[in-house]
Amino acid sequence: MVLKGRIKFIANMIPECTILSDIGTDHAYIPIYSVKNQICKKAIACDIGEGPVAVANRNIKRHGMEDRVVTRIGSGFKPISEEELDVCVIAGMGGILITEILQEDINKAKKANKLILQPMNCIELVREWLYLNGFEITDEGLINEGFRIYNVIVAQWTGKIAKKELVYYYIGEKLIEKKDPLLKKYINRRIDLMDRVLKQMSAMKDQDSSLISDQRNIRNEISALLERINK
Repeated sequence: MVLKGRIKFIANMIPECTILSDIGTDHAYIPIYSVKNQICKKAIACDIGEGPVAVANRNIKRHGMEDRVVTRIGSGFKPISEEELDVCVIAGMGGILITEILQEDINKAKKANKLILQPMNCIELVREWLYLNGFEITDEGLINEGFRIYNVIVAQWTGKIAKKELVYYYIGEKLIEKKDPLLKKYINRRIDLMDRVLKQMSAMKDQDSSLISDQRNIRNEISALLERINK
């Protein structure tokens, strides 16, 4: 199986493990790829919908992986037993939904050896949730696919609660530490997006001056961070 773009990038950030659980698997591409490439010994492909699970089962059969990749229907961590918790992928969902899944079964999230998270939006909410609930972000990466740049986070529970400067919820510290090649491009896009949002907010008749001020402060902090990186 050949993966491309965002999906391949996510798979390549998965550490070697015994059991990989893919929550919201859709087509089961990541579980199949991970088993075939000896990233994991066994994989569990979970999804809340019968349709995606049926598609996953067809793909698993086509690749002859029935004995090593299993599918389960259920929400979040619920289809996964505590004994099976090893590396868990939650990708391709909104950031708010990802935090809800983590919060709903936080004890299982804590017991996972690694969480691989790829939110489609609201990355700042995911980072904040992780830090405030005792998770450490051990790695991050950026991948450009089409017109978008996506964040992938690797995290694990340590029990150490951290409160970061606001700017580091928006721009991951690991991205800065490793000097991710897409970091400057990503920051510039975030600034451009915030400028457009601020312009729209300022043009509204019923303005929330406090919210506009908060957004402008965050935008300026991100801009200042970019200046420090460029030095």
